[in-house]
Amino acid sequence: MATTRRYCVIGNEGYGLYCGYVSATYEEIAKAGAVSVEECRHIRYWYGGTGGITSLAAWGPCGKRAVESRIGAPCPSSLIMQVRAVHECTPEAMSSFALIVASR
Repeated sequence: MATTRRYCVIGNEGYGLYCGYVSATYEEIAKAGAVSVEECRHIRYWYGGTGGITSLAAWGPCGKRAVESRIGAPCPSSLIMQVRAVHECTPEAMSSFALIVASR
């Protein structure tokens, strides 16, 4: 996989969830067990259509209670250690994350 900047949901060992822009390949992340994330945001909890991390990457926070989701403000960059999962977000999910920020 070529290195490209893509918006992802990242899960780590402590069940923390984060979202932001990732440039490393999946292979690089798997080898290092860590990933640098630009415009990184912590996802405390979210409301969505069906729940689950892959649904979050597919649709982002959604539904009637989406604005009640607890997603932190972006910081310029973060190093997420003990990475266990990286899910690339759809354009729909990226838009949904942006709407959560705009609603605050």
